[in-house]
Amino acid sequence: LQNNEDSKVLLHSKQELTHNPKYEELFAPTFGPENPFQTQQMRATRNMLSGYVEKAHLSEFQFENQRRTFTS
Repeated sequence: LQNNEDSKVLLHSKQELTHNPKYEELFAPTFGPENPFQTQQMRATRNMLSGYVEKAHLSEFQFENQRRTFTS
């Protein structure tokens, strides 16, 4: 990404954008120091502390059936 006056800095921690960024700004590489001691698993994208959660569609009957018979 070229350093020009029109580009804005996007913080990785932001969840909402207040302007319409250009493609180059939105998908620019992340700058800054990297932790050399992080494993590949620690660098993986996560949306909660324990990992990445995806939406799932399942029936309530099947969920309860599995929950009730899990330990038996």
